[in-house]
Amino acid sequence: MILRKTKLPYLFLLPGLMLVLTFTCIPFIDTLILSFKNAKLFLPEETVTGVANYKAVLTHSRFWYSLFITLLFVLVSISLETLVGLCVGLMMNRLSPITKALRIMILIPWTIPTVVTARMWQWMFDYNLGIINYLLQGMGIDQVNWLGNPWLAFFSILLADVWKTTPFVAIIVLAGLSAIPQQIYKAAVIDGANSWQRLRFIFLPLLLPVLGVAILFRAIEAMRVFDLVYVLTGGGPGGSTETVSVYAYKLFFYKGDFGQGAATSVIILFLVAGFGYFYTKYSFRRNPV
Repeated sequence: MILRKTKLPYLFLLPGLMLVLTFTCIPFIDTLILSFKNAKLFLPEETVTGVANYKAVLTHSRFWYSLFITLLFVLVSISLETLVGLCVGLMMNRLSPITKALRIMILIPWTIPTVVTARMWQWMFDYNLGIINYLLQGMGIDQVNWLGNPWLAFFSILLADVWKTTPFVAIIVLAGLSAIPQQIYKAAVIDGANSWQRLRFIFLPLLLPVLGVAILFRAIEAMRVFDLVYVLTGGGPGGSTETVSVYAYKLFFYKGDFGQGAATSVIILFLVAGFGYFYTKYSFRRNPV
């Protein structure tokens, strides 16, 4: 009887485990095997080449440039989203009819599919018909080629990403603020602490574990960003906004080199997994969630 009771929970977990095995583990194993083969679109037979695909990827300057673009995107976007999301979360924490409506409206960008968001911003940044250039012309400023200039294209991707994902950080900050006991806030007010002192010595220290979780999730998503970049700029102009995921996609479907594309995908996986491991190990050591 005891043995049956201990095995019963695993039976309930079995359907979920089968789904994970089918849609996650099996494709990963297939990609890992493919990364060790010389598999190309017009190649009649696949031959095992060992780590040749990894050597080809890691010695190509285009991969390292796309990795630099990805890390720069992660650093800047996460910094902006954390700062803006913290401000929006603190503002929504004030109970008023305006903030109640804001809590609902702030979720709209986050709920829109990324492809739709990218297409919307692409229309807004259009050189001839975009509303941004239309407003600039109304102020007497010449049209700007937002998606045709390398640094402006990178800025455009950042702006679209910050607009879409800042609500995620804001909601997590708001949840963290709701968990802070009101007695601490009231005691600080009685002791004469002003708004900045309450933020600096009460809210921020207590929100650090929550912000750590938000940064972890957003960094993992940003490191493998694909759809926003692919739809908005396609990695251009001239590869200036090509992230590692876009680079892997082009190896697969533009160049037809499935082996190097699979190797790049595996490298991305280990980069994301390594970042998540070291971040959780050293970030949550002093601030356990």
